[in-house]
Amino acid sequence: MNVFMTPLRILLALLCGTSMLAAQAPYTSKQYGWRIEKDLEYGVAPNYAGIPTTLLLDLYKPVGDHNPQRPILVLVHGGSWLGGCKDDPNAGIVVIAKEMAQRGYLVASVNYRLGWHKSGTSIPNPFSDGAAGATLYAADSSELIRALYRGQQDVKGAIRWLKARAALDSTCSERVLVGGESAGGFVALAVGFLDRDAEKPVSCLALPDAPPPAANVTNSYSLNCTLQIINPAGTALQRPDLGPVEGTLNLNGHDANVKGVLNLFGGVPFEAGANNWLQGPDTPAVYFYHQTCDGVVPFGGGIPFSTISQYCNLGFTPWHTNYLHTFGSGALAAVFQTNPNPTPFTIDFEDCPAFNPALALFECIRYSQNGAYHYTANPVPRSQKIADFFSPMVSTGNCFTVGSKEPGTVLQAQSSPNPFNQRLSVFLADAPKEEAMITLTDLSGRLIWTSTRVLQNGENVLLEQNQLPAGWYALQIRSNGGAGVWKVLKQ
Repeated sequence: MNVFMTPLRILLALLCGTSMLAAQAPYTSKQYGWRIEKDLEYGVAPNYAGIPTTLLLDLYKPVGDHNPQRPILVLVHGGSWLGGCKDDPNAGIVVIAKEMAQRGYLVASVNYRLGWHKSGTSIPNPFSDGAAGATLYAADSSELIRALYRGQQDVKGAIRWLKARAALDSTCSERVLVGGESAGGFVALAVGFLDRDAEKPVSCLALPDAPPPAANVTNSYSLNCTLQIINPAGTALQRPDLGPVEGTLNLNGHDANVKGVLNLFGGVPFEAGANNWLQGPDTPAVYFYHQTCDGVVPFGGGIPFSTISQYCNLGFTPWHTNYLHTFGSGALAAVFQTNPNPTPFTIDFEDCPAFNPALALFECIRYSQNGAYHYTANPVPRSQKIADFFSPMVSTGNCFTVGSKEPGTVLQAQSSPNPFNQRLSVFLADAPKEEAMITLTDLSGRLIWTSTRVLQNGENVLLEQNQLPAGWYALQIRSNGGAGVWKVLKQ
């Protein structure tokens, strides 16, 4: 009897396994290959010293998913707004990017503007490594808040850039998440919650000029993982108003709204509480990860680096004293728990023994051996938790683009002629009654031309004369009555 029952049990197990697989939540199972498109430019903006900075991102794309409505995950690296880059092989976000692409996400790993003005006061006994240690002394706490603000402006520009090329990447512009590690976690939270100009920090208004950096304080920052050392003077020390919270990159008719935020050991400035960042009609869901004894970004409230800077700096002058005061993941989760109408959130906290100042020598050794407890532990299984939490949020939402290769259309329309030369028209069988936004972008998502008008049935001439270079473009029409995207070829 056992001889016959064993195959039966195996069959039942296989059937049950198949049933469970079929019922698995979308975008949670690793089932695709992935590929990467590197160093795509999404904008140019001046950094803290007024130097134009080219902003790049990498796209991790699923292979074999055949899905025209992929969710988007934008990932932001850490590095104290001074260092790090989108493709640092030691960063947890690179692992997470690959993991999520294999689950069907389009993942963008972004670079953003780095750097902030350094102290004008000479530091006694600064770190011997001038390129690394002596660059940590800030002119004042406003510098770090301004760096955070510039970062979130850039990432919002990247999100709009990605939404504009939804047809090219086979994505759904209504299913977007943003996440980051450390400083990138701060940026991601600001992208999700800093959404009104009334919430803009005072530090991001026009301020008096920064001081020239002291001779033994290195004014450096990273650009695409390459160290840059400068000696700012004159206009490079000016601190102008940083502009609207949305920034000025890629204002193409798309918003930068996200459905969820992945915060990996980041936080928000104290001003976020006073300026009411955490409330609003479009407040996104949040996944919090933090190690409770983090020695860089405090789990609760405090000043970043205070533990390491105060107790483990080998007798040199502490560098954290001019840093911003922050709320870490633990403090933010506590606020969410007391909110009468909380946004969806989940906590993924790892307990570790708190730093004991009375045993500073031994504790500094422990922290040194454990990366200051400031990293994403076990990013592969953690990616599964992230996917499970966000699955319901990226499985719903209106998507205007269809077709993973040649985009289809909701509007019954035809672009003509295609290929085109000087004249480009679109023919509509049933034109929307509402005003429509029409955009033409290149294959990188860069906006080439835009117009807002009421369309009519029949021929609508969009371009009569143009000087466009030959090549492929994406023509998109969006209105409340429908939307469509076409690939058009300029001869």
